[in-house]
Amino acid sequence: MVSGIVGVDFVILILGSESSVPIKHNSKKKLSKGVIIAIFVGGVVLLFFVVLVIVLCCLKKKDNGSSRVVKAKGPSGGGRTEIVKEEFGSGVQESEKNKLVFSEGCSYNFDLEVSLRASAKVLGKGSYGTAYKAILEEATTVVVKRLKEVVVGKREFEQQTEIVGSIGNNLKVVPLHACYYSKDERLLVCDYFPNGNLSILLHGMHFCGRASLDLNMGIKITLGISRGIAHLHSVGGPKFTHGNVKSSNVLISQNYDGCISDFGLTPIKNVPATPSRTAGYRAPEVIETQKHTHKSDVYSFGVLLLEMLTGKAPQQSPVCDDMVDLPRWVQSVVREEWTAEVFDVELMRYQSIFF
Repeated sequence: MVSGIVGVDFVILILGSESSVPIKHNSKKKLSKGVIIAIFVGGVVLLFFVVLVIVLCCLKKKDNGSSRVVKAKGPSGGGRTEIVKEEFGSGVQESEKNKLVFSEGCSYNFDLEVSLRASAKVLGKGSYGTAYKAILEEATTVVVKRLKEVVVGKREFEQQTEIVGSIGNNLKVVPLHACYYSKDERLLVCDYFPNGNLSILLHGMHFCGRASLDLNMGIKITLGISRGIAHLHSVGGPKFTHGNVKSSNVLISQNYDGCISDFGLTPIKNVPATPSRTAGYRAPEVIETQKHTHKSDVYSFGVLLLEMLTGKAPQQSPVCDDMVDLPRWVQSVVREEWTAEVFDVELMRYQSIFF
């Protein structure tokens, strides 16, 4: 550009020496420099805006591909809230993104995209992951569970969930309807129980108008739990266990029966190095070996019965630095002849039965 300007000035200078008309090349030269500067500045600004638009488009595309916002009604100080959930299966190809694997005999028929568009509410977070209440397009309500710390591949995951789905064909067992496995997500779809779980019934403030667990309801729920565990052991065989018997995994049906949920998932889950909050349910051999058996399920069921009779959590903390599990606490009370103080206050109305 500079060489071109110099050449033009040189020609004008030669022509000017042979012409009587004066040429004001200095003003043109200044004008040309101003135009050049203006073009340069404009080009820089235009380039900046182009780069900015490209970056914003890339960020927007990445955000749409990795997350999805689902609005829902949830309890937050008594008002409404919005739940933001990452998209299920964001790390797989489009052809596999909606591929739910349904259990044999399942009557549901929907894809993953339908469940993503559904209204969602967080029900709770447990040792296996987070549970969401999802209302589908046809007013069908299901629970979608996002599993965490799954340590097996897709084939092992689907084989184990197939076994779980085939066993869950009993009224005292919560059936598994579908599962989903991708690089980023592992999901389970099962029935929704509006009456909540036994933990809420035992330790919550109110439950369906009832202040606490009464004797008749407790007996009915206990029979449902025992029949559910017996079904799992008899149909699943000697190697199939529940592995996580606790009050929050006992769902309450419309008839106030106890139904077992979240069973048979221990083979696909990472075993924590430190005891979790549910250690109070674990048999001593499970804490040492991390291996579950039919006997360890029965032990956990026994702790659950103590929880129902006493109304206390599976772990007690008489001193902040000393955690005592419920069986040891009951034994200590009985040794000191405080037998009456073991039972829940609500159950003490039935003294003729217990004493």
